Amino acid sequence: MIEYSKSAGIATVRLNNPPLNAIGFELLEELTAAVSRANADQDVRGIIVTGIDEHFSAGADVNIFKEIASADDAIRTSRIFQEAFDAVENSRKPCAAAMAGNVIGGALELAMACHFRVCTRRTKFSFPEVTLGINPGAGGTQRLPRLIGVEAALKMILTGKPIKADEALELGLVDRVCEADELIETAYELLQSGKRPTVTSQRTDKISDIAANDEAFRQAQQLIEKARPEIIAPKKVSDAVRMGIDDSCQAGLKAEQEGFAECMETLAARNKIYLFFAARQTNKIPELDAAAAMNIAATAVVGTGSMGTGIAQAFAASGLPVVITDAEKEAVEKALARIGNSLERRIQQGKMSRQRAEEVLGRISRAKDWNDIGKADLVVEAVFEDVAVKCGVMSQIEAVCRSDAIIASNTSTIDLDILAECLNHPQRLTGLHFFNPAHAMPLVEVIRRVDTDAGVIATAMKLVKDIRKTPILVKNRAGFVVNRLFIPYLKEAFQLLEDGAEPRVIDATMVDFGFSMGPLTLIDMAGIDILALTDKQMCSAFSYHLPLSQVALSLVERGCLGQKTGAGVYTYRQGDYTPQDSDLTRSIIADVQMQAGKAAREIDAAEVTDRLIMRMAAEAFRVVEEQIAQRESDIDVAMVLGTGFPDFRGGVLKYAYDLGINEVIHRLESLVGRFGERFQPCRLLKERAGV
Repeated sequence: MIEYSKSAGIATVRLNNPPLNAIGFELLEELTAAVSRANADQDVRGIIVTGIDEHFSAGADVNIFKEIASADDAIRTSRIFQEAFDAVENSRKPCAAAMAGNVIGGALELAMACHFRVCTRRTKFSFPEVTLGINPGAGGTQRLPRLIGVEAALKMILTGKPIKADEALELGLVDRVCEADELIETAYELLQSGKRPTVTSQRTDKISDIAANDEAFRQAQQLIEKARPEIIAPKKVSDAVRMGIDDSCQAGLKAEQEGFAECMETLAARNKIYLFFAARQTNKIPELDAAAAMNIAATAVVGTGSMGTGIAQAFAASGLPVVITDAEKEAVEKALARIGNSLERRIQQGKMSRQRAEEVLGRISRAKDWNDIGKADLVVEAVFEDVAVKCGVMSQIEAVCRSDAIIASNTSTIDLDILAECLNHPQRLTGLHFFNPAHAMPLVEVIRRVDTDAGVIATAMKLVKDIRKTPILVKNRAGFVVNRLFIPYLKEAFQLLEDGAEPRVIDATMVDFGFSMGPLTLIDMAGIDILALTDKQMCSAFSYHLPLSQVALSLVERGCLGQKTGAGVYTYRQGDYTPQDSDLTRSIIADVQMQAGKAAREIDAAEVTDRLIMRMAAEAFRVVEEQIAQRESDIDVAMVLGTGFPDFRGGVLKYAYDLGINEVIHRLESLVGRFGERFQPCRLLKERAGV
């Protein structure tokens, strides 16, 4: 795991633990042994700690988390890392970290323990631990403030956002930035300069301004207050930094250990870590190991509405040329304009260079005719969610495609077997269900028909990974996974409206649960007409589904489709998407209640939560029972990435298991008695409860 070499009085300690140079206990042992060896060698004047040419290290080996079963385990783990990096810092011979690629978490903690730090111009540095609900545990809360100051350190750790090499140099995180082929030479120069800086843990120049520190902690408190109460990592970070400044570095390291242990004991952190591992498993399909994935070098998208436009942008951003077409020429021009505007926003936000944006746009071309579509290795159909329309387009695509080209539908609910009837070679058909906005959302459902060629599925799974998204392989069944669970959730929100719940109470309750927005605000964004359309497919496939509330249907009938028409459940002012209460919606609800002969009643947050979340849970276990997904954890990943289900709750199924199966059964049966069969627990769920 460590390669040791010596040249011109400099020992090079190279991390060699492919593919990510993850730092585990064994590597730490070899690292400290290598440093000791260099210190014992009279011919060695300095030590370079580096990785491979393009990559230093992705940080601590996350598999260590699986071994942490108690607070004592967590403290021991943190202490082992801290002591190993202390050994680097306390080396009698100066150490220089020579870094390339992404330097993440524990890797940066190792680098900060070195006496010098150099990096390439494209290197990025980050502390992503907070995204897992934990604090850095290997000295990061102590050494980072001493190198870059309290304000910058707290911002970097609490947000988890990476910084680039030039900013790292300006802040003092690194001493030199150089070209990639000059990295080791630059480290040599620093070691041979004769300078010996104060070790990081003993530096005080960046933490001695009391007023600046107080302001930094005040700003940090604002970030802490924005965090969910279930996630304690931000406060533990602040506490450890404060302890290190007010008391000593050693006291701060102890606080860091204890904070890490407390974080690891929280359900929120355990759920986030569960999802982290689950997301890494979704593309592992043993039955496809022998299937040869086709190389996709050219793509095409037919249909340039919001979904087709986003898919084209996703392909182009990942380096794939894409040809786009639409029945309406104006739609193609609008799509190109939307992509241009999206890229321009990224430029203005500092997330993309203008050169890269131009390269992305340069990969997108208009189809002159259908023959241009026929040159693609993979064609995505992204037209209106209507069987007849999709079948017509599918037939046109197949007529011009090569025999080995893959045809993919972006359908969100339609049974692929129906679409397959339109094709002469249906074995090449798969589903690639992107989520809106397709260029930004991280999930793609890869839909497999029974007759789909294994190579086609292997290619689709690889393609999704190649465009830096998470693939979930699902069987061909109406709604697949995400819409199978989420459409009932949205429908139940309208049923709650019909029963008397206030729109803002429904939305606020789900935000309090952990969603970024409530279901009614969300459906106003997506379009109530889209929900009505997809629900027809769902009700046709699942007889126990309650029809969509007349409240939603009446809004559609009156043209109140959501933000795109200026009115939906809420109303919207021109150019302002802030939801405003709607008198028309109140009137429609009252009319529906009168026609149904039901009196409005007061509905509290507890009922809202139970009906919305338990409705999803009931459907999730049906999906498990029908074996729609490869594994249960895939369902949780899909709901978190595809719908924004709160990650600190672990996903729908993990949330249900955390509640306890017996409690879920109890709640569902209570809801069945009050509201009907849609809440009925399935056979599998009852079996697991021993009922």
